[in-house]
Order: sequence, then structure tokens, then C-alpha cells
Amino acid sequence: MPIATRLCVAVVLALVCGAGAARSATIDRASPEDEKLYKSVFPDANIFSVKGGAKPHVRAYKLDPTTGDATVVGFVFRTDEVEPDEYAYSSQIAQLVGLTTAGKITAVKVISHREPFGYFSVDPPDYVSQYQGKSILNTFEVGEDIDAVTRATITIDGGARVIKKSARRIMQLYLAEQKAKK
Repeated sequence: MPIATRLCVAVVLALVCGAGAARSATIDRASPEDEKLYKSVFPDANIFSVKGGAKPHVRAYKLDPTTGDATVVGFVFRTDEVEPDEYAYSSQIAQLVGLTTAGKITAVKVISHREPFGYFSVDPPDYVSQYQGKSILNTFEVGEDIDAVTRATITIDGGARVIKKSARRIMQLYLAEQKAKK
């Protein structure tokens, strides 16, 4: 991303209950278009970083308007970037996921797929809405805590599996980072 499109904001990063944040650092902010997309899966955040990391993700921040303090409240990531080797029936299902620092999914949005039965499995709003509020500790098993669609269980299973694996991977990175700060 060209430096001209980056917006920098000074924030105070301090560890708050292990949630993490800044002490006189700057956050390279995502572009306004990207922030709008990220807000669609993490509506409680009001600042989003540029994408980065070994497993590409965006940090979601909550800015306190009175103090100017920003606290990391979660992450936004694309499942196909965090777990690129995961496939459903015939393709990757690229999904944008919001995840809190407590390991709860805020929302999921299907970005793209080439699944032949996607029109009645992963495209309907019921597919993505069932993930809201789920914990990374849930099983994400079709027929248990994920609703299946007749004749499209491989697609649904693949979509759920990549959300589970990528969300757990992002949390592992975050928890390792928090442990290293102690």
C-alpha cells in the first residue's frame, strides 16, 4: 500500500488486562475502503491496522475519544490467507472473519468461492449468521453446532473447518505475543 494512502494515528499502547495496546506508537491504518470492509465483520472497532503478520491479519482497535487511548479488541482476517491449503468441495471458500481477543467470532462474510452448490449452502445469510458469537472452543462440526444444508455438507464442512482453523491460528499468535510481553 503506498505510503500516501496510509493514515497514521498516534495511540497510547498499554497492556490492559492482557488485551494489549500502545504506548506512544503509531498505527498504520488501513485505507478508508478497507476499514469499511473490516467494520462489516467487526462493527465495534473504530480503527483498523494495515494487514500484516506471518498469518496475514488486521488488528481491530477501540479508540477512547476522550483520552485518545486505543485498545486492541480483536482481529480481522481472510480464511484463505491464514489457511491457504484448506479446500471445500471444489475450491477455497474465502471468508472475512472478525474475532475478539477473547476468541469470539463477531461476524463472517463470504468473499468468494467456486463451489457448485454455494448458492444454497454458503451464499445464504443463514450460513454466515450462525457463526456470530461462536467461540474458538466450539467444535464447528456440521450437524452439531453448525447447520448443514442437504446435499452440500462437504461445502459447509469445508467452510466451517477453515473458519475454525484460521481463528484458532490467529488466537495462538495473539496469545504467544501476550505471553512474550510478560
